[in-house]
Amino acid sequence: MSEQANNGCAAGFGVCLIGGADDAVLPIDMHDYMEALGRCTLVDKTMFIADVLNCDASVMVCCRPEGFGKSMNLSMLKAFLERPVVGRAGRISFAGAQIWDADGGRYRNEYACYPVISLDFSDAVRRGAAVADVVRDALSDECARLLALLEAPDLARDKVRHIERVARGVASEAEVDSVLGLLIELLEMACDEQVVLLVDGYDAAWLGRASARDASGADPVELFDRVLFDAIAAAGHSLRLTCLMGERPGPAEAALSSRGCSYCLTTPLSAWCDRWFGFSDAEVEALLNHAGREEYLDDAREWLEGYRFGRTYCSSPARVIGFLDRGCTAPVRADLYGYADCLSRVVAGWNLDCLSVLFDLLEPHGCVEAPLCLGTAGPEASSDDDLWTALYLSGFLTTDMTEEPEHGSRLRALRLPNNELRQALRLVIIEWFECAAEDIRDVDAFRDGLCRGNEDAVRRALDRILGDAGIGSTDPDAPLPYHLLLQGLCFGLPGYANPASRRKRGANRWDIQVFPTGSVFDVADTIGMLEERPLITINLMCDPGVDALGLELLAVQALLDIERDGIDKIRVPRPGVGRMRWGFGFDGQHVAAVCQRL
Repeated sequence: MSEQANNGCAAGFGVCLIGGADDAVLPIDMHDYMEALGRCTLVDKTMFIADVLNCDASVMVCCRPEGFGKSMNLSMLKAFLERPVVGRAGRISFAGAQIWDADGGRYRNEYACYPVISLDFSDAVRRGAAVADVVRDALSDECARLLALLEAPDLARDKVRHIERVARGVASEAEVDSVLGLLIELLEMACDEQVVLLVDGYDAAWLGRASARDASGADPVELFDRVLFDAIAAAGHSLRLTCLMGERPGPAEAALSSRGCSYCLTTPLSAWCDRWFGFSDAEVEALLNHAGREEYLDDAREWLEGYRFGRTYCSSPARVIGFLDRGCTAPVRADLYGYADCLSRVVAGWNLDCLSVLFDLLEPHGCVEAPLCLGTAGPEASSDDDLWTALYLSGFLTTDMTEEPEHGSRLRALRLPNNELRQALRLVIIEWFECAAEDIRDVDAFRDGLCRGNEDAVRRALDRILGDAGIGSTDPDAPLPYHLLLQGLCFGLPGYANPASRRKRGANRWDIQVFPTGSVFDVADTIGMLEERPLITINLMCDPGVDALGLELLAVQALLDIERDGIDKIRVPRPGVGRMRWGFGFDGQHVAAVCQRL
């Protein structure tokens, strides 16, 4: 039973598919609502428009991870509200959607009524482009698009020429900085109606994936303050509404609060708008039924489901669409490389405490307890708490503890949402440890020797990896670094599941077990796999003061402790054959290894 179905979250949401013909494709890599509606099958999220129009605040800030429909929802909002240049063509595009007849059809009164300014800064995130260039291009394109609405004879010609210069790309920096406020002013006068401002990627300047500064050394955070937030604050009642989409709530909270602007904020913890980002279980089921793939619902739940937004559980639309596009097959390594690269960028440099928690997250029911510092505006994680918040806001972790979102100091149990994220994290760990060794052949030699019981091969490979990774150089008498090194190197053993650690802080338990498995991620995990695979149990001891003989005795004692403590006294799970015990001794510079096959 899925978490969504078990909690009854999908009931009453009114699942509806809209768009093209019965055989229409899904909107793969598409963010424009009108284009997608004509060519693709869409899940109806139009009641997001109702939530926005019903909001009392003048500014709405919607924060969700990448891939959860922010751009599509913003484009949908624009398609509904925007006043066309000529006539009111295109009303039929929403006639079959839920918003059209909702609440007696009262939302139709605002259909196609407003001049809409739509700015997309998300390219700075998607492509790593310079923020200043993206801002200038977005403003230039929008000025050019809206020039046709500025033909009223009573508009000040010098102000219209200002807009024209920005549209042509010949405006000065000062003209670009001030053009948004001027555009709002002129559109209100020309159309005799309030203006709608929609901004995608408002937090681009704060995301580490965007370049920090342009060639001139300009601070992109200050640029966004001048260009965007100053214009919002100055516009006042000239704006019918402003909707900002991004990943991080902190930048908008800080900028809007300092300017005295009222705003409504929705984060993954919030109940407001929780239904309109991500696909519910019922919506995924409807898409599978539409595609004639209803038998794959359980696979979709296992691999994709598990994100919690407010009161609802959901799946990432981008990942669901990818799943359907692959013919409902589970992802393989190539499908997850981009996901894993993004995860690796968010994690950045790992310390040992962080690494141990990432290992623990891969355990069944693994979680980390940390506060979610959603008000933090800084782009880089400066503490462990900030790291977990960054992973949460980026969609790599989720929590079921969404109550009291305003309490930033509350500890929340963060977990991996689904199997796809578990595999992505596993790939990141494998790559990190392979990169920690200067020669990847040493990692291969360690893994092969460990599975075959080759003591010399394991010792020689591990000796070199210890030096490459710098393990033991700062704290040679602490067992944790050696334990994490051994555990990390055991990820990716061909034919084995992820290594399980029994590490208990302060209890002197440093044993690791690696269980044989018949279930492998993809064919790459079968390379080098032995037909007979024993249950592998590893134990270690460390003492920086021992000589060469003492180092060997440490390894032997670690091996004997496996039997003495009954660590591997369990039935060997299929398809395992027999047991293999490894004892390791460390002195800070060298390693001794002994093996016993039973």
